[in-house]
Amino acid sequence: MNTVSGLGEFAALGERGVDIFRRTDEQNQRRYRYECIATVAPDTGEVTAFVPLAENHPERMRAAAQRLAETPLLSHGFALGNPHAYPQAGMTDQPLEVFIYLDFFRVWQVAEQEISRVAALLESGATLGPSETANVLRLLLDFNRLSRATPIIGHVLPSLMMAVTKQSDDKWQNTAYSLRMIGDLNFRAGRPHDALSAYEAALALGVNPHRSSLAIRAAHAAQDIEAMKRHLATYESRWPLPKALAQLKTRTLPTPEGGPA
Repeated sequence: MNTVSGLGEFAALGERGVDIFRRTDEQNQRRYRYECIATVAPDTGEVTAFVPLAENHPERMRAAAQRLAETPLLSHGFALGNPHAYPQAGMTDQPLEVFIYLDFFRVWQVAEQEISRVAALLESGATLGPSETANVLRLLLDFNRLSRATPIIGHVLPSLMMAVTKQSDDKWQNTAYSLRMIGDLNFRAGRPHDALSAYEAALALGVNPHRSSLAIRAAHAAQDIEAMKRHLATYESRWPLPKALAQLKTRTLPTPEGGPA
């Protein structure tokens, strides 16, 4: 999975600030998708990173948010049925931007159709298969649709937790993947305790470094020191602790008596 060459980060207004997106090529599946990689607070410029690129390059996330604020094209109001009101060519010095946002709009609308279809099914009492659950959660996460995700999570979480209890997952690990994405959505929505529960459920179906690191971060945000110690111990028993997690550990856990300050 690679970022498409020549297409940088771009911004759109989100629920909790300015969301930063990138277009990502999924070569194995011969398709691409857009994914939200960070949110920038408009007042402070604080960057909440969702991927390593955003964490390592916050200045690029702020630059994308600044382009959104300063480019007339991106705040121009028009109706689809009124070509006379369409954006004019001189509204941006980057003509490619028009087509990036046009394609983003198209992919957003396809996702919206699927999210709406699944939401209606769930409201009617229908149940989803593992792959269908994972697919809709991926769409919600990619577009950072936090409010839209909340009722859908409420519908699908009980069956996912039942699968954890039964220790059953399909060969593609859709249940564990869905639980990890629910953790991500809850974490982004400011619910670290719920995020931690979802990450721990995913870990119950299989431990890997990514899930473990997410559980550590959620435990830290939830101020659950015991859970943080537990997940750090699991991580360190299997893999070297990355720098970011080591710093989190140093800042959070008390120094052992007699040890270095």
